[in-house]
Amino acid sequence: MDRIISVIITSFNHQDYIEQCIKSVFEQTYRSIELIIIDDGSTDETTQRISRILENDPFENTQFIIQKENRGVCYTRNEGLEIAKGDYFLFLDSDDFLDPLFIEKLLTKAEHEKADIVYCDLKNIDTNEIFMKAKTFDLISFLQGNYIINTSLIRRQAVGDSRYDIKLNREFLEDYDFMMNLILMKNAKAVYAENVSLNYRVLNNSISRKDNHTSREYFYKIYAYILKKYINNFPDEIFTALNANSLILEGRIQDLIEHLSDVTKYTEELKNENLENKEQIFQLKSNAETLQHINNILTQEKNEILQSKSYRIGNLVVKPISIINRVIHNPRLLKKGGYRLKNKIVRWYKKIPSPKRGLLKLVRDFQRSRYNTSNQKRFLIYVIYENQESVQKYKLLFLDAIAELCEEVLIVVNGNLSDSDRVILSNYGKVSVRKNVGYDTAAFRYGIMSLGKQYLKQFDELLLINDTNIGPIGDLATSFEKMQEKNLDFWGISYGEEQSDITGLNPYKYIPLHLQTFFLVIRKTLLNYSGFYDYWEALNDTNSRNKAIGFHETVFTKHFNDLGFRHGALAANNQDSAMYIHPLTMLKEGVPLIKYSALNNYNDEKFLWQGLQRHSEVPDLLDYLEQQTSYPIEEIEKIMSDIKNKEKSQYILIIDGVENIIPQCTRYRVVNKAEQLRLNGFNVKTVNMSQFRLSDAENASLIIIYRYGYCDLLAELCLLAKQFNKTVLYDIDDLVIDTKYTDQLPYTQQLSEQKKQNYDAGVKNYGRMLRLCDGAITSTSKLQKELSNYQDLVLLNRNLASQELVEISNRVISSKVIGSNKVKLGYFSGSITHNEDFNLIKNDVARLLKKHSNVELHLVGHLTIPDELSRFHEQIIFHDYVDWNELPSLISQVDINLAPLTNSIFNEAKSEIKWLEAALVKVPTVASNLGTFKKMINNGVTGVLVDDNDWYDCLERLVLSADLRQEIANNAYNFVLNECVTSKEDSLVEYLRAIKK
Repeated sequence: MDRIISVIITSFNHQDYIEQCIKSVFEQTYRSIELIIIDDGSTDETTQRISRILENDPFENTQFIIQKENRGVCYTRNEGLEIAKGDYFLFLDSDDFLDPLFIEKLLTKAEHEKADIVYCDLKNIDTNEIFMKAKTFDLISFLQGNYIINTSLIRRQAVGDSRYDIKLNREFLEDYDFMMNLILMKNAKAVYAENVSLNYRVLNNSISRKDNHTSREYFYKIYAYILKKYINNFPDEIFTALNANSLILEGRIQDLIEHLSDVTKYTEELKNENLENKEQIFQLKSNAETLQHINNILTQEKNEILQSKSYRIGNLVVKPISIINRVIHNPRLLKKGGYRLKNKIVRWYKKIPSPKRGLLKLVRDFQRSRYNTSNQKRFLIYVIYENQESVQKYKLLFLDAIAELCEEVLIVVNGNLSDSDRVILSNYGKVSVRKNVGYDTAAFRYGIMSLGKQYLKQFDELLLINDTNIGPIGDLATSFEKMQEKNLDFWGISYGEEQSDITGLNPYKYIPLHLQTFFLVIRKTLLNYSGFYDYWEALNDTNSRNKAIGFHETVFTKHFNDLGFRHGALAANNQDSAMYIHPLTMLKEGVPLIKYSALNNYNDEKFLWQGLQRHSEVPDLLDYLEQQTSYPIEEIEKIMSDIKNKEKSQYILIIDGVENIIPQCTRYRVVNKAEQLRLNGFNVKTVNMSQFRLSDAENASLIIIYRYGYCDLLAELCLLAKQFNKTVLYDIDDLVIDTKYTDQLPYTQQLSEQKKQNYDAGVKNYGRMLRLCDGAITSTSKLQKELSNYQDLVLLNRNLASQELVEISNRVISSKVIGSNKVKLGYFSGSITHNEDFNLIKNDVARLLKKHSNVELHLVGHLTIPDELSRFHEQIIFHDYVDWNELPSLISQVDINLAPLTNSIFNEAKSEIKWLEAALVKVPTVASNLGTFKKMINNGVTGVLVDDNDWYDCLERLVLSADLRQEIANNAYNFVLNECVTSKEDSLVEYLRAIKK
């Protein structure tokens, strides 16, 4: 086992124990250790003692980090996770210590069981008795009570982006939450190592025993927080565990019930409103099961836990707190419901008024009373986005009216501005032209920062208005007079509704009620507040629509409301996105303007592409404007013409279901495909599935969905596409569309029954989505053949090299140094499943290394070195993963690219990317005579195809002949440049040309 183990010791004021802790790591029988010590702001002699101990450090890769301030264990452990480079890691508290065989035993267990987490017992140092006895892992028992200690051996790859929850810092149960996250959300496999124990020190001043942390109410409060994080994804499992113990804490169950009622549409009222004498009735719609008269059970169970040892070591053993009935048939369908649950909890918490806010409101009220409310001196920042030959007249009409109310005007133009337009706009005030970046938010920021507080504080009001307003329809001054009567610090035209965070960026984790930022008026109390300028100074990245919305538009109102500032809106009606859906209604209710985007909804069909069933007010609005207002109707007609002309510009829409989680997939199947289609004359737009809205597809001529399972949104898209004669193609580059294929994978055969059911549910969703579309696109001939069993139309669109990859590869070739007598074999493993492929050639590679001392084996990625190769460690070189744009340089360092594949239907369907990328840097590939390699490689000309028994002879022939290697490499390079780049036309391009005609 040549595995690196990262031991992460976190210490704080443990001068009496730290030496024993560190020395126990020094004395481990397993020696491949990376030691990381993080001192969390100790105020005793801990850091000095660590420094002295490390003078005799036997390890090469030791790091000692000293924090100036005590931040808490969640921060230090997260820092350790960022630093650790080992294959496995374990945390070690500085008051505990290890037996010499501890790591060796846990690692042996991990490798033998292919485990991601290996845990053991706790042994009381003082009594030498088992303090906590663990058990063989079972999910239900784990949810009933924790028995996985924090000093467990954990495979680093299994952790991914998971980290300790900072909200649990200086609380407790943080380890339980971290392990639960890995097991539930990352599918980590946990295994119990019997007859192994951690030497555990029971201290009265531990975090779990201070600050009322052992109080019953506090204990269950923390557990309730953890439970809410996972119950939406695993309701069945959690219910089973909780039902076995039937423990409820008064005051906490009510909160759970309220939030669970929103988890899913399958669940109705879980709590009978007529609860009496603590009789709880939980009712599930699907089976109408009820549990009654549980008060006696609750009392008994609570008494038992209060007397138990597990309660006294609450940071290690957790008992459930509620009876939660089954709420759904398929737990994997709860993703959206869980998201709503999360936001429900966050909203409830965020809405609780803080004492600080109440005090600040009093301060703001006092400040406001000192300012003059008549004869307001106003400054206007008006933002224009300009991408046309001249500024549209409707913008000037609005600017005419609003500028009349202002002392000074700054016009900020995002985009280009003609000289003639600059002259026109200069009549209103100063004009600044900037690049069109950051949306109107960045333009407002530019204006505010360039003017500064000292200049702006001379004004009574600052107006932040963009060019999406059409009007005025009526008198703007009347609106200002109406709002002047209100005791406000800032106001706008309308509010945006509270909802889930569609951006994924909002710091409140939901979108609170907020003033829409197309028209904001900032009054003197806020204008004179330094924090107003600090807010804008910090707002330095709004370079996408989601960022502008998530970082500013949906944040501004609540941010300053929480600081005690009062706000309001001119419009009384803020439901159902009234400014956009009901423009005529809003006009009649006194709003003096129309939103430009409201005119996009000029018929009922437009709402269908927003997932809505609404009646368009725009036809009646046009009649109203013409007959009952003085606004020039010809300007509205021009706007309508512009809107409809833009719709004529159609495009191919590619929806990315992978979203760069597997970078190679997104690059080849989305980014490179888009490049190929553009080079062949098509207009293309791409969107991540997480950000996809039906409106993205409204003007698409054809839609490609890449590798995303069935969901209601995509099902609705397919129905709309059929209604409007749009073709939808499903792009899939793997056989994960039917369990008859995936059941053949060794990986799925090792899954537990529960995990297999979940995995199969995902596979079936891929297949269901495939069948729902009009046809399919795929990357290899074998896939094309198999997919034809599910779709009549299957287009072959091979993975192609982008122009950027070709350019990078050419630069690498030009700088390549030739002349070493070393012959380097390269194996670039994509995933741990490639171990099986490499085992196909391990004996032949071992023979080569033994016979030819100048041969090296270069390995990249997930690979367990077989025992047959371990004795050649001096000839084996490991490389870290690199980004795709650095991969050509790494590949170019080898002389022969190895591409073995075992014979399976999945491998037959794999693409030729390994050969393609090596060919681009003129490295020859030796590949299994199988699948796409067999299809694409001309044996002996553009590569070498090998049967399973011929690897040694073929490899040795290339090892001994540099000329042969160069000849094959040059041939492959020329072939790829002609046939495998994004400028190539293929069956997909031909199909698109045909339907375009």
